[in-house]
Amino acid sequence: MSRTLEVTVRQALQIAQNSQTGVIDPQILQILENYLSRTWSRIQAEPDTYIMDGLEFAVFNHFRARSEFQNETARKAVSRYWNSRTASDGA
Repeated sequence: MSRTLEVTVRQALQIAQNSQTGVIDPQILQILENYLSRTWSRIQAEPDTYIMDGLEFAVFNHFRARSEFQNETARKAVSRYWNSRTASDGA
């Protein structure tokens, strides 16, 4: 992942999270949707082992309430993320 894209995704996420009205500019939403789609594809390709990084989790978590993420695969992915954070914090 290029550093430029990561900054762009981080900035887009910050803009979306700070929206007072909940309305997100279509370009910002598209950046987040594309990143979310790639992350979800990775999770689905490795449903029992893929561990999201911090940015992937932040974007995924922003959209977590969507119905397509109300399933066991998503729940396990979130659990693996938190377990990996706990393990790295204790090291």
